[in-house]
Amino acid sequence: MSSEAEGVRRSKRSQPTINDVAARAGVSRATVSRVLGGYGYASEEVRERVLGAASDLGYEADRIARTMRSGRSDTIGFVCADISDPFFSNAMRGICDVALDKGSQVIVINTDDQLTQEQAATKVLAAHKVDGIIITPVSVRQHDHIVVAVDDGLPVVSLDRHLSNAGVDSIVADNEHATVDAVNHLIGRGHRRIGFLSSAQPEEPPVLRIGAQRASVSGPSRPSLDRVRGYLRAMTTAGLPIARELISFVPQDEPESRAPAVVEMLELPDRPTALFTADSYLTKSTFAVLSERGIAVPGEVSLLGFDDLEWTTLVRPRVSVVVQSSYEMGRAAADRLFAQLGNGHPAAPSGTRTVVPTTFLDRESVGACPTR
Repeated sequence: MSSEAEGVRRSKRSQPTINDVAARAGVSRATVSRVLGGYGYASEEVRERVLGAASDLGYEADRIARTMRSGRSDTIGFVCADISDPFFSNAMRGICDVALDKGSQVIVINTDDQLTQEQAATKVLAAHKVDGIIITPVSVRQHDHIVVAVDDGLPVVSLDRHLSNAGVDSIVADNEHATVDAVNHLIGRGHRRIGFLSSAQPEEPPVLRIGAQRASVSGPSRPSLDRVRGYLRAMTTAGLPIARELISFVPQDEPESRAPAVVEMLELPDRPTALFTADSYLTKSTFAVLSERGIAVPGEVSLLGFDDLEWTTLVRPRVSVVVQSSYEMGRAAADRLFAQLGNGHPAAPSGTRTVVPTTFLDRESVGACPTR
């Protein structure tokens, strides 16, 4: 056996175990687990013996011991919908930067936008005694697990989505107003047939109603629907007709449906002269379809998207986009969470909805409406 392998074996043998702590404290293994895990009953004298033994031995659960003494673990949780999405990875950077300034660490759990995984993640973080949680809820309706955490005294801040009836503070972008401004920009360039493509949550599908005088969409206040509302408001205010075939909702869990949805809109007998894509995935799919079909942008069809990703400046033409600073939103969420934590006496959330403004970057993908 190599000297390196032997050193690893010695290192592993030298690490104290829960049995070592139990022997030193003169209690059972189960008692050590209860004390360090923070559950069940143990007298104050037994607790002190266990925590002292763990500290003397350098047992890895010393952090839990400190938590039991101070009431703070100096960790927060981030329950993320999709860590591969640049929006959430940039938000995580903002959260981590604030946490570092506050002397805390961040435990990140990815849920893949699955409600069951989100429920499990919330329980895991609570069991690990985090000081608070920042969460991007999968559903703005099914959130009993979040309410339970708040009722148990765990500070929670919602990022990107507002839970209107949960009493949870939230940080969101100005989605509706940003979309109004973006669509108005297209209208100002002479476009009247403006296509709108948005992702939709299968569990909370939007219901679109188009009347003679008014169009509306019903559903919870989440980014995708707020952007639909912005589109409808801009078109209605401008006195433009709203055509159902120019509005496409793509199931969020069916990424393979994005390109076909774009193709279907482009193959309309009277196709749109401009497309507004309400998220970065649809913007990328739309640009790819337009390129593959040899459709000139913006000569034949203008494109305006949501979210400023690096690729939008590397292609030609560069893509005009609405920018929501997810990094700043992450920082704002962390600031709000630590404000709740205060000086060791967590304040109850107020249900405050903090709106972070967006900006518009006008590049080369939007042009004047072509003459037909």
